[in-house]
Amino acid sequence: MEEFKIIKLPSKEDDETEKEYESPPKSFNEGEYRPPKKRYLVIIIFIILLIIGYYIMRIVSTYSDYDVEESYDREDSAESSYLDFDNNILKYSSDGIFYTTYKGDLIWNYTYDMSNPGIDTCGDYIVVYDIKGSEVDIFSTSGYITSISSTIPIMQAQIADQGTVALLLQESGVSYIQMYGLDGTLLVSGELHPENKGFPISMALSSDATRLLLSAVTIEQGELSTQLTFYDFTSVGKEKEDNIVSTYTYLDMLIPKVDYIKGDKAIAFGDSKIIVFNSNTQATIAKEISLSTEAKSIFYNDSYYGYVCETTDSEGNIVNELNVYNLYGFRCVKKEFDESYEEISILDSNEILINDNGSISIYNMQGFKKFTYDFDESVYAVIPANTSRKYYIIEENKTEKIYIK
Repeated sequence: MEEFKIIKLPSKEDDETEKEYESPPKSFNEGEYRPPKKRYLVIIIFIILLIIGYYIMRIVSTYSDYDVEESYDREDSAESSYLDFDNNILKYSSDGIFYTTYKGDLIWNYTYDMSNPGIDTCGDYIVVYDIKGSEVDIFSTSGYITSISSTIPIMQAQIADQGTVALLLQESGVSYIQMYGLDGTLLVSGELHPENKGFPISMALSSDATRLLLSAVTIEQGELSTQLTFYDFTSVGKEKEDNIVSTYTYLDMLIPKVDYIKGDKAIAFGDSKIIVFNSNTQATIAKEISLSTEAKSIFYNDSYYGYVCETTDSEGNIVNELNVYNLYGFRCVKKEFDESYEEISILDSNEILINDNGSISIYNMQGFKKFTYDFDESVYAVIPANTSRKYYIIEENKTEKIYIK
């Protein structure tokens, strides 16, 4: 039998003493806990990197296929032209104008007979006119408003936000400027003789109809020049002779296109220079862009403008060069491309569309190709939809809403 040697039995006093030296468990109130600051910093950096990575992927991604989400059959003549207008489609031709939804449902239409129709829109208003003809028709999103008939051939018509229409007329070497109210009332009328003001080739009307810009060509002693004349119809302009507040003359340069864009900034497209003017009364020059070679095409919207010219690539081949600027004169895109094209434009989504009879390419403002595809039919128009990868494609016999992938 084994014996147990008892050294010492624990007593109640010993247990209490040991408990006194035990470390009490730590407890934290929920409101007192603070995670380390470094953890916050890591989380913030991670989120920023995710956002940057997402946008970089969107910028550099190229899509070459699509799914058709909606398709609507349509029967049109090849002479029809299309515009996106107030989230619907304007289709016009020599026979008339139609305003429809994207599905093809008719909102209104109007029949006319024009040999060469031209169109301009501003705000809720539309003007359609017969180039070198006599008919001018004014519309709104609700339909037909009024008509204006001219005995002098019409070269150009512009419409303002409130429906005021400006006409550039020419006959027997004499040009005329006329402005009409929405009810067809004549508001302004003036004659321009070539020996005094040159031969007008382009006109622009501000959105509020208070300013008008005219580009006119003069040839003296065999030398060509273009004069830009700014008219002001406010109280400021009434104090000036013929309402002229400023003029600019450009020697040895043709300026065939002028317009007013966002904020009523005037822009002039010359064969060797693009000029952007401030929206102040004197229309001072904000930016001049000199072209390295003559522009093949010009294009613009309310945020960007650009041109295509020819250049020589690194291998000595003649290729197209795409140049796009914002309204501050900063060049956003400079890119060479060797594809042919029939049309180049800036979409309402601020993307560049190159269309070659159904072979289309869409570039973003960073110069990356976003989408390219060869459609089986001619593509008359590409209209951005409500998300960045959806478009309406106006083809020869149908309209499709597509999702690029």
